[in-house]
Amino acid sequence: MNELLKSKKFKMASGIVGALILAFIIFGAGVSVGIHKARFSYKFGENYERNFMGPRDKGPMGKPMGFFRDMEGRDFRNGHGIAGSIVSISDNTIIIKDSENKETSIAVNDKTAIKDRRDDIKITDLKRDEKIVVLGKPGDNGVINADLIRVFDNNPNNNPQN
Repeated sequence: MNELLKSKKFKMASGIVGALILAFIIFGAGVSVGIHKARFSYKFGENYERNFMGPRDKGPMGKPMGFFRDMEGRDFRNGHGIAGSIVSISDNTIIIKDSENKETSIAVNDKTAIKDRRDDIKITDLKRDEKIVVLGKPGDNGVINADLIRVFDNNPNNNPQN
């Protein structure tokens, strides 16, 4: 038996078996990490509001508090976001130019929330060259159907970084 343990073929076979076991352990760890990543990203679209807007604090009556009180009942899932400066406004269409000078059409409807800080505003309150962020769903024609439009604060005196 001792000669068998000392034989060159036994050592080689043991080394191969050990290497295979190590390879299976590494492979299993990789599969585990992949499954964890897939579970994380699988529900990303369904948790869009929580991922980008934080948890919705509930008050004593079970209703949203603070900023989220104004957002109750709005569905921003499967959102598409774009930011830029307003080039033109006509009827229910806004054309904006992004940082790459690409122009995009934004369709506004009765359900579109337009916000300037906490205030609700109308499309007629928007001005040319004003900077906005738009969340919505792109249509087949490339026009974004806006769910939310938020106006950037253009006044440098109100910027907390200055």
